[in-house]
Amino acid sequence: MVITAKGTGMSRSARTTLAAAAVTAMLATAVACGADGSDGSGGNSGHRVAYSSTSISDQYRVTFARLLEEAAVARNFEMLPLADANNDPAKQITDVTTLLGQGVDGIFIVVLDSEAIKPALDRAEAAGVPVVAVDQGPLAGKVAITVRGDSVLEGRHACEAIGEQMGGTGKVLELQGDLAGVIGVQRSKGFNDCMAEKFPGITVVSRPTQWAQEKATTATQTVLSTDPDVNAIFLASDSAMLPGVIEVLDRLGRLVPAGQDGHIPIVSIDGSPFGLDQVRAGHVDAIMAARLGDYATLSADYLQRAIEGETFTLGPTDHNSTIVQDGENLADVLVATRVTRESVDDPALWGNQVGED
Repeated sequence: MVITAKGTGMSRSARTTLAAAAVTAMLATAVACGADGSDGSGGNSGHRVAYSSTSISDQYRVTFARLLEEAAVARNFEMLPLADANNDPAKQITDVTTLLGQGVDGIFIVVLDSEAIKPALDRAEAAGVPVVAVDQGPLAGKVAITVRGDSVLEGRHACEAIGEQMGGTGKVLELQGDLAGVIGVQRSKGFNDCMAEKFPGITVVSRPTQWAQEKATTATQTVLSTDPDVNAIFLASDSAMLPGVIEVLDRLGRLVPAGQDGHIPIVSIDGSPFGLDQVRAGHVDAIMAARLGDYATLSADYLQRAIEGETFTLGPTDHNSTIVQDGENLADVLVATRVTRESVDDPALWGNQVGED
């Protein structure tokens, strides 16, 4: 089976590349509309802000960039063109430094390397420019707040779902994210701690992928081809890894829907359109879906308030989350939504809000 766009024959990676280009063009258009101090309709453009992303190489990042741009437009922000670090921590530091030189009032950032980003955050703090981290925050350096999921809990919930499917015995392939970042580390920790506590009869075979689909695909091919005892797969991100994993299973003749003999339970985190489609097909048993729309709207709200001098405090929020201490910073932690075949068509899921055409 070749994973292609519906009716086009275009590969999923090519579609993502085109979507990323479209997002970049959209952000550039937003800048053009606000370049004369207006939002294109005669109003004041408001604060000048920018977004530093790890990359826009998968649908999760592409979709978030679009949602964030929409949230920025709704607040009359002047949004500079997206700064794409292309998964290079050094480039992300350079990107932030460049944005500061362009006179931004605030910065959104998805941190690539949670420790290496400190020099860039120090420069922003010295310049009096607030930074709101999204999805992944820093381990060192100051931000106004991080808006993210509970990565440890997501890993734990994934463990519970797949452990039940496996009946508490067997071997599970864990495709980890980037272990240089908080999300990759915490998702893996939640998963493995839970396995040790609740399912001691299951052996975990862990392989790092750096969120790269080609590495996830290679790891899946190698492990499944050499270890016939592996009978389940946990993906730290379906957005980054699942298409390649599905192709490998199909090529090996092991892509069997749930309820049939030979089914390999698969559980993932994120909730991409492709992931939801695989839940519908019975190939994926459960997904812990991120609240991506909330990430965007809340991040824009927090950045606006931070630019205007507001600081934030610990405790429950008015949007079904909790602000917690997160190292030297604060984080607004949003619990992911568990998705199964019974709930996969929920229109609130971000993966159901992205067209496949």
